[in-house]
Amino acid sequence: MKRLDPAARRAAMAWLVLFVLLFLVAAWFARHEDFSDLDRGARMLVRQGRAVALERVMRAISVLALGYVLLPVTLVCSVVLWRRRHHEVALALPLIGVTASGVLALTKWIVSKPRPTLRGYGFPSGHVFGVTVFVVVAVYLLWLYEMPRRTQRLARAVGAAFIVAVGYSRLYVNAHWLSDVVGGLLAGLAFAVVAVLVLDGRLR
Repeated sequence: MKRLDPAARRAAMAWLVLFVLLFLVAAWFARHEDFSDLDRGARMLVRQGRAVALERVMRAISVLALGYVLLPVTLVCSVVLWRRRHHEVALALPLIGVTASGVLALTKWIVSKPRPTLRGYGFPSGHVFGVTVFVVVAVYLLWLYEMPRRTQRLARAVGAAFIVAVGYSRLYVNAHWLSDVVGGLLAGLAFAVVAVLVLDGRLR
């Protein structure tokens, strides 16, 4: 297994600080509804481009980003890693998932921003947050176990496309504002970087 060298860890820390700062700024403006015009404009554009044929596809993509899907997949990966005697990583993956769920719930409660449907807990988008953490950690594991570079590039491309698709699906089904989606992305990136740094430190 590979490890992050000191330069890579410093770069990861710098990205972490940037993601956290951007998220805090986004959360502040979202809490005070300073993104209202942007949110409504984005919602109008998405709704104008809606097609009946895409409705089921968008809802299916949203379902794939649920914790009910991502957590079982994570547990399966943990079992496989455990059987291959990678116990530290196998134990860390479910812990990352549970901790992410707790952090997300607390953040939603603190910001307390309504969704387009006026239901609560809109910011940040949990779907985008969860899938971002899942994809970043998965990409890290492929690098950690030195999978072929072609596989890693494909995983990064598919993962990025999946995150974008999930974000768009949440706008499409009118479950979130654009600011919620951006907040979910920033929070997910920040949490994922922390998870990678902690896991890398444990493996040293």
